[in-house]
Amino acid sequence: MSGSLVEPSVAGAGLRLDNPVHQFLRRWRSEIRPDGTLPSYENVALGHLGHLIETKALAFRDEEDRLALLRIGRVFAEWADIGEEEARVDRLRRDRSRSIREAIAKAQESGRPECVQTHRVVNGVVAAYDLWAFPLSNRWGPTSYILLLDEHEARQDLLETMFGATNEGMLALEAIRDGEGRPIDFQIIALNEAAAALLSLPLHRLLWHRVSDFKAAFPETDLIEALAQSVFSLATTHFEATFCDTEAERHLRFGVAPIGDLVSVTLTDIADIRARENALRSLFDDNPVPMWLADQASLRIIRVNEAAIQHYGYDRATFLAMNMLDVASPADRSRMQDFLDAVGLSRPVEDSWIHLTADGRRIEVFPYARKLVVERKPVILLSVIDVTERRKAEAQVKHMAHHDALTDLPNRLLFRSRLEADLARSRRLGRSLAVLCLDLDHFKSVNDTLGHPVGDKLLQAVAGRFNRNLREMDFVARLGGDEFAIIQTDLQDSGDASGLAARLIEAIGAPFEIDGHQIAVGTSVGIAFAPCDGDEPDTLLKNADTALYRAKADGRGAYRFFEPGMDARLQARRALELDLRTALAKDEFELYYQPQLDVDTQRVTGFEALLRWRHPVRGMVSPADFIPVAEEIGLIVQLGEWVLRRACAEATCWPEPIKLAVNLSPVQFKSNRLVETVIDALATSGLQPGRLELEITESVLLHGSASNLAVLKELKDLGIRISMDDFGTGYSSLSYLQKFPFDKLKIDQSFVRELSDRPEAMAIIRAVTGLGRSLRMLTTAEGVETPEQLEKLRREGCNEVQGYLFSKPRPAHELAMLLVDGPLPFERDGPEEEGVDAAA
Repeated sequence: MSGSLVEPSVAGAGLRLDNPVHQFLRRWRSEIRPDGTLPSYENVALGHLGHLIETKALAFRDEEDRLALLRIGRVFAEWADIGEEEARVDRLRRDRSRSIREAIAKAQESGRPECVQTHRVVNGVVAAYDLWAFPLSNRWGPTSYILLLDEHEARQDLLETMFGATNEGMLALEAIRDGEGRPIDFQIIALNEAAAALLSLPLHRLLWHRVSDFKAAFPETDLIEALAQSVFSLATTHFEATFCDTEAERHLRFGVAPIGDLVSVTLTDIADIRARENALRSLFDDNPVPMWLADQASLRIIRVNEAAIQHYGYDRATFLAMNMLDVASPADRSRMQDFLDAVGLSRPVEDSWIHLTADGRRIEVFPYARKLVVERKPVILLSVIDVTERRKAEAQVKHMAHHDALTDLPNRLLFRSRLEADLARSRRLGRSLAVLCLDLDHFKSVNDTLGHPVGDKLLQAVAGRFNRNLREMDFVARLGGDEFAIIQTDLQDSGDASGLAARLIEAIGAPFEIDGHQIAVGTSVGIAFAPCDGDEPDTLLKNADTALYRAKADGRGAYRFFEPGMDARLQARRALELDLRTALAKDEFELYYQPQLDVDTQRVTGFEALLRWRHPVRGMVSPADFIPVAEEIGLIVQLGEWVLRRACAEATCWPEPIKLAVNLSPVQFKSNRLVETVIDALATSGLQPGRLELEITESVLLHGSASNLAVLKELKDLGIRISMDDFGTGYSSLSYLQKFPFDKLKIDQSFVRELSDRPEAMAIIRAVTGLGRSLRMLTTAEGVETPEQLEKLRREGCNEVQGYLFSKPRPAHELAMLLVDGPLPFERDGPEEEGVDAAA
């Protein structure tokens, strides 16, 4: 591909060098291969979109060769007026479909990124965009395209543009430019009925169409060239043109006023000057925005449109007997008078007004006004946009910032603010208060067994019971998850707090009926008092949390008061948390590998990566101790990514056939970047996808199964092998074997360990190996520790084994001794370790 084919006109598209789209453009160019092959989606998009991910969509041809969109960002979905799921282009609005097809057609013809101009109108404001199409190679079919929206810096107000014209036939146009920035056409983005009548077409036949669509009706004038000259000059211009169709011939006068890429056009039938008033009447009477015409001197209302009558509730006669100031609240009348006196002086309107409707409702409005001459009388045209609902939405956003979305209880931010205020009041009055920290006992099992929707409803029901057992002056908040906190003020003694704690334990201990399930949970409570246990919010919360930890350690369903020295165990766990948060940065983690062997040849076929933490003081920390903590504090995704990258890098040193097995945590599937991380790890290390085997447990498929299955399919399409770990220990193994073609089933070591003691274990292993043969899946048995176990597994047709019989887990530099030319000898060096896989 020549240089001219891969250098789209950045200047022509108006891109600055610091524009994210320009930076993405550079990324696209950098991935062009020497033979001219287009870049792939993985090389260009994954990890490089950044903030552009909200403005993008991926366009491709579906199985019926129809253009479709998927991976649709929020801004792109709002522009296209669709949801963020997959959508067919031919079902979009005509103007959106047309813009997408034009951008793709240009990119397809040139073989490089191309853009077209498009727009969006929101609440009367026109936002202009460049719609870019980036062509990408696709190993599954025809060329696909990343579509990106790049919004122009300036937005134009549609109503301001319409008011900038005279009061005849009115159109608002948007200039459509070519790659060098020249206007080549104009799209109609708004017009009134008078303009449609003058062009002898119904309004819907003109709206969102282009001037080129009807320029043939003006045979003597090049409309596009005339409009382009006005845009170039940035000055108001006028020209005349003769309109011809089968029914009429009119000589029209065009008044053109450009504002950037927006062009306001007035049309006047020169033969009938009254057309101006008809145009105003059309714009005025049929406008959905409330409008009035008022005498400039007296502000007496002389005309009102139907929208104002409906919106305010006054009938027409009542309005015509009023002054414009009469609709304002008494407090806003002087401001409204000043605004109307200043119309035409180009003062910006910064504030809204409060207006009163006929039934006494207060509404908040934003005004627009122009001075006009109607029937040779000077008038003020006033219109307003009701922003009451928008203000309510803003208030709702403020409420949401301080309240929990699920339970509508105050959140941690508001709780802290309230606690600071109550502590200050208590200090001033010399009174005490209590902070109670609570969480639910056995809540995690509800989520795991019944699902998060049921868990969410349970939290809402719990919040209701809290509220019913509190005094009006008490304050309860949800701090997160199943954690709650209460501020209890004006205490007489500690019995007030213990009495409340006992009532709450009893209330929450009663069964809940949720979606037909009777759910039994409990609550534990920790209590700290101010000032004796602390006089600062953080200290009180910490001490109440410490008391809660003691209550849970003492058997749950109880309350405990904070006591100095009771938090030694909690401090030890928190010290572990702090060390864990810094362990990755300090390079304290290591990977050990345990071999997997072919049962028949006893040769090594691969290694499973196992995570170890070598603490400088604690020594080797058991994964059973630190993996659960990592999951609780949100580090497991980061740890999992580190394991994947390090293991792929180290596996490149092994002989070509040897495979690498890495465990994935269910939490990694919730991070939305798992596929990107795997692709990046393979690309950075150079490891072939076919050598990587990702192990998952059944819990991955138990919750969020549809989305998780989609992620697994993406990984398998990359050539990566997928295995089901701990098979047979969960709930839904067989059903998911139908839904996803796993490459391997791993038999849990609990069945292998009981081979000699329980006939049922042998029956399960026989069933799993038979299932694997039927479904053409390999079977690997974990935890093999004795030759007898190996022999039984061989007789049952198990393909691979793994365990201490052959080797304990070893660091990477010791693996060469296991890659012998021939069967690997037995090495029984100790019991099998549990819970030490890379993702645990």
